[in-house]
Order: sequence, then structure tokens, then C-alpha cells
Amino acid sequence: MSHYQAAPAPTAPPGAGAPPTRRAAKRPGTLTALFWTALASAATAAVGAVLVFAGGEDLAEENINDVIADHPDVVGLPSGTTPADIKALSGPIWDELVSDRAGTLTARAGFALFTAVCLLVLGLVARRGAATWSRVLLTVAGVVALFPHILILGDYEPDSVTMLSLAALLTAVVAVVLCWLPPVNRYAKQRKSGV
Repeated sequence: MSHYQAAPAPTAPPGAGAPPTRRAAKRPGTLTALFWTALASAATAAVGAVLVFAGGEDLAEENINDVIADHPDVVGLPSGTTPADIKALSGPIWDELVSDRAGTLTARAGFALFTAVCLLVLGLVARRGAATWSRVLLTVAGVVALFPHILILGDYEPDSVTMLSLAALLTAVVAVVLCWLPPVNRYAKQRKSGV
């Protein structure tokens, strides 16, 4: 009876011939900052929109009173005209003016809220992998989000809405800039190549 002797399996020295282990790409701080600035822009725009929705026609009337008191020439009135003068002369016209102003404020707030949600969702998506398509969409949403805020800043909006809109505008610009900084681009390439 013969015995077969099995030779031990050849072993390679550690590290020789073994496939290299892949390290996960380290998320850059600029990508985290991108997410937080997109979140800040969305949050400030949303709070401003909620203030407008909650204020309704009362906020619109207060806004019109402020404009007439501070800048009657802007609405084509002679200097020294007061809101009480206008109310006394034109009851139904005043109500229509307030209603129109409330509609304008609500439309701008709705558009700002929509773009805020887009920025938030795309900021979350970009944070996960910094894919180019997500950063392109975030850039487009950030640029579109500027429009209602520019309208708000260029008009005689209530002070609280103006300040929130300014913060939303500035943080949206910062988020768009952060999208395309070199560390984010490198991270996206590393994620795409699987390194």
C-alpha cells in the first residue's frame, strides 16, 4: 500500500501577489461644507416662506403701509401721503391692492420654497458621492433659487423676509461655488474610479 504525500500548498510572502486593498476615498471637508450651506440656504428660504404664508394679507397690508410711509413716491403718491389717506379715499381699491400684494408675496415665497427643497435634496445627493450630474443639478437649482431672492431683495419686502432671503441667496451662492472646488472634484473622480 502506498501513501501519497501531499506537499504543502505554496504560500506567497505577505503582500506579494495579493491584490491591493482599496481604501475608501476620504470625503473632503468642502463636500461637507457644501451640504451644510445647501441646508442653510434651504432652511432660511423655507422660514421666510413660512413667515409670508402665515402673515397673509396682514403682512401684505403692513408691507404696503411701510412702503407708503417711507417711500410714497415709489407708488406714485405725493410726498406726505399716509396709508390712512388712501384707505379713506378708496376702501375697495385698498382691499384689492392688499390682496394683489399678498398674492405677489405668496407667489415669490412658493417659488423660493420649491427651489429650497430642490437645493436640499440635491445637496443630500451630492454629499453621498459628489457625482458630476448631482453637482450640475445643484448648480442649476442654486442659480434658479437666486431669482426669487433677487426679486425679494429688489422690492420693498418686510424686513424679516428680506434678511432671510439675503441669507438664503448668499448661502446658495456659496453652495454652488463649493460644488466645483478641486477637493470635491478629486473625491468625485476617486469615487468614480473605485479607488
